[in-house]
Amino acid sequence: MKFEQLPNEIFVECFQYLNAPDIFYSFDRLNYRFYILIRNIHLHLNFEQVKKPLFDEFCQIIRINPKIKRNIIYLKLLNIGNGEQIESFLSLFPLNEFICLRSLSFISNVFDYTGQKQEQVSPMLTLLPDLYRFYAPKWKIEAEAISKTKIQVLTLWKYCPTSFHPILAVTSSFTSLRILFCSACELQLILNYTPMLKYIKIDRFTEYDKPYDIHYGMQYNMKHNMQCSADGSYKYDFSKICAVRLKQLHLDHSVTSFEFIEQLLKCFPNLKIFSIVAISARNMIDADRWQRLIKFSLPLLRVFNFNFGCYDSESYDNMLIKLSPFQTDFWYQHNWYITYAIDDESTSVYTIPYSFTHYTLTPTMKKYSSSSTNGLNEFDNVKSLSLFAGAIRDDSSWYFRNIQSISLASTENHRNEDNEYEFKIEHLKKMVNLLNITRLEITERCGIKPELLFEILKQMPNISSLILKKKIVSSFYTNHELCEFLNKKIKMLDYTNPYYYPYNCPYYYQYNKIQDIDWFCKTFSNVEDLHCHIDNVDDVLLILTKCSKLSIIKIECVNQSIFTWFKLNARTFNVYINYELKSYRTR
Repeated sequence: MKFEQLPNEIFVECFQYLNAPDIFYSFDRLNYRFYILIRNIHLHLNFEQVKKPLFDEFCQIIRINPKIKRNIIYLKLLNIGNGEQIESFLSLFPLNEFICLRSLSFISNVFDYTGQKQEQVSPMLTLLPDLYRFYAPKWKIEAEAISKTKIQVLTLWKYCPTSFHPILAVTSSFTSLRILFCSACELQLILNYTPMLKYIKIDRFTEYDKPYDIHYGMQYNMKHNMQCSADGSYKYDFSKICAVRLKQLHLDHSVTSFEFIEQLLKCFPNLKIFSIVAISARNMIDADRWQRLIKFSLPLLRVFNFNFGCYDSESYDNMLIKLSPFQTDFWYQHNWYITYAIDDESTSVYTIPYSFTHYTLTPTMKKYSSSSTNGLNEFDNVKSLSLFAGAIRDDSSWYFRNIQSISLASTENHRNEDNEYEFKIEHLKKMVNLLNITRLEITERCGIKPELLFEILKQMPNISSLILKKKIVSSFYTNHELCEFLNKKIKMLDYTNPYYYPYNCPYYYQYNKIQDIDWFCKTFSNVEDLHCHIDNVDDVLLILTKCSKLSIIKIECVNQSIFTWFKLNARTFNVYINYELKSYRTR
């Protein structure tokens, strides 16, 4: 059967997996049949990987064919610094005209502290009758706006009922909530006024409000006469809360006491999945206490993942004493297995398989596991690995099968030892499956020669992103094999340096100056996403000319004149340009 003879039903089924701009680019002018078909199907519109000219072109298609707005069920807009899709799109099309929208995502690289975008979008959310999912992890939206919608899955920077006063607070009916920051006081209000919740994930969770009070808490306190404890935190009381519908709770980077966690978990009698990452959590390494809590308050708990860290290192004998209660029948019957790792500065105790996506392996780290954990794929969930040179050794107890991003680092004492990685590639391959890696970071203190970098990159067939936090030395220019590889493979390059001198000049950052701009443009001519420092206009004009595939460029301006130039000219280019001013000293 020829392509043109396939029934429309098959095309409709296939199109649901494609992005709307790609569908129109490929089929709009093919023939009249497809011209009509693609204007009468549900469309997924994701601008995250769309270049600026194509973004402008598709917006024009929507303006010419306004009925398309009724067909869009998925919309994702991306703010890349000063090339802001969200503002551009919403200035052309009122959000309430997308009446069939089911999923709406706003991605930004900075927090919107002003609330201007939220004020524009919030009233529109209530006018979208089918909106099921709203994703805006850098936004804070008042609960009153959410409560009037049909949103079920919500992701925000912060969420809290409009008022801390119970009479003024509003009730919402969404069932899944992820927030980037939350305090105990705010969580209490969320549980009180969101009774349908089944899933909660909090990226940063704190028992006390005091750090956050600097920006917001004092305003709430003054407005609503809230009572503060002696340490400045607000009082909370979970004793009257019973969230019977909650089945999953995930607390990442939790700064809480065991006493508080006990009080909190007793609110969730039907909890089935619980995960927690806690820092300074020595008192949480208590198997008997966890066993009592789970047995009497969490009878349905089936999945329990934790990672408890302490900043000072425990002796081997002391850790054995603490860990032996985790080796009882209670833990084995639940298939909860525990191991711990120690280095010179910290101790971590965690369940295995390790359930979190990032891991750091230091030169002095030692891991201790019981015989019952043998055969478990301990690190299969880890996608991102920070690996110190001294940790690369012939040790089969460490194996990372599914790593997608790896950062190579060195301790301060070894930052100038270029031979540190010599003869270790075979050991590296035994510890890390290099085949799935798409992103490699070379940190500022990592000593690595261009020849060795090339040998490592050759072991990564799927590499596409390179982050160089150290200066490109002259030997890079003459290594033609490395340059050819970089030109062929690298689509995303970050050549910026985050370090600064905290004592002599705290506000002056070092920056990675592009020494040979011609070599740079030739080697990275196929880059689509570039982050770099710029200290003169000619360099950026040459980059924009020679690197014709650029879609996004993030510029850290070295001086005020460069920043002013971008402010006047950035919007005239067909790429998204994000620029910011920092005070630098050259390296």
